[in-house]
Amino acid sequence: MGKVLAETKLFAGYGNTEMPLGSYALLMGVYGSALAGYFAWRGGRGRSAFPRMGVEDVALFGLATHKVTRILAKDFVTAPLRAPFVRFESTDRASEVSESSRGRGLRRAVGDLLSCPFCLGPWVAGALACLHAVRPREARLVASIFALTTLSDFLQRSYEWMGQELKRTRERAEALEVSEVSEGSLREPEPTRTH
Repeated sequence: MGKVLAETKLFAGYGNTEMPLGSYALLMGVYGSALAGYFAWRGGRGRSAFPRMGVEDVALFGLATHKVTRILAKDFVTAPLRAPFVRFESTDRASEVSESSRGRGLRRAVGDLLSCPFCLGPWVAGALACLHAVRPREARLVASIFALTTLSDFLQRSYEWMGQELKRTRERAEALEVSEVSEGSLREPEPTRTH
């Protein structure tokens, strides 16, 4: 399907198998259909399909969305979910992995989605927002767990960064002392003055 699309002027330049346009369109259709189905279900029963979120909820669900997408797209533990669609490349810092999509068509498109936290963001945010509309207390509890984890990760990274900076500062100070000592031993001692 991607090759057929690429042969039209509208999609010229997207003919390679690296860009499965038809499969991307299918994934967008699934996302849009899921939201439309949710709106039809919630709106058809006279309940509000669009619950109001305060600033606190936006911050809470934003932090939770960030963490859930990182876990789904980069964590070792969720690798079995991604493995059919991606190839392991390397280990990154903080127990994260780097992966690349495999296959062609829908398999590649799903691999692109699952290995990209930015791409997963709208899917996770949509799921959390819909959960919030249906079960607000439970949604806040789930979001709080992941938001707290995000803050914990930030503190862990801060400690790592401070520890690395202290180590570098200590190494620079030791190197400076060594260079001062070696420069001092190379200089001829100044003659002592007698009166």
